[in-house]
Amino acid sequence: MQYIGFIPCRSGSERVPNKNTRPFAGFTGGLLELKLRQMAEIPELESILVSSNDPIVLDATERYAHEVDDRIVPLERPDEYGRSSTSMDDFILYIAQLRATGTIFWSHVTSPFITSSIYRDGLATYEQALSDGHDCLVSVTRTQRFFWTEQGPVNYDNTVEKWPRSQDLTPLLEINHALYVMPFKSMREVGDRIGRQPYFYDIDEHDAADIDWEPQFVTLEKLALLKRQAGEGLI
Repeated sequence: MQYIGFIPCRSGSERVPNKNTRPFAGFTGGLLELKLRQMAEIPELESILVSSNDPIVLDATERYAHEVDDRIVPLERPDEYGRSSTSMDDFILYIAQLRATGTIFWSHVTSPFITSSIYRDGLATYEQALSDGHDCLVSVTRTQRFFWTEQGPVNYDNTVEKWPRSQDLTPLLEINHALYVMPFKSMREVGDRIGRQPYFYDIDEHDAADIDWEPQFVTLEKLALLKRQAGEGLI
């Protein structure tokens, strides 16, 4: 099976300046370097595309193609698909056209604790899921907490019991964006990165921790440094 690694890195992050390439936990090339080193440990990937409209990211990717793995490929993204105003729907349709065949293995630099071992397990899980009738894999974090809207509880009935045990709550699945695996052809057919029969791949909330704001960058960098000091690899 032909797997294509895919890492989107648009320019101009507003909430975390220089998010992709500023140093992170001893990796001078930052989150981009860490993610490429993690994905380079997956032998099944035919190539690892880095889609960006940021010259700094593209130059760094070219360097890592020589220093880390020659499967790494910088892919210049048209600016119309690299703005903060670009809709995700339009971007997904653009990505779906990148390859006529094969399967996308889509991850993000903002998930620094998704290691190569998690990726390998996710890939094996996807192949089993295909044989079970699923058409894609999407990573989620399963949550059993007390969720409300202004109208009342979301995942339990408080007319039956006002405060049920947390383990009795209906689990909610948070899409954590750590991993999407889906054939390009299927992406074009449904116009999405989640198919009609998705397999929900559980990832612990600590492993799935995501960087979306500056305080999260600072906090996860501290955790990453502690992991490295304890001898726990990030790759």
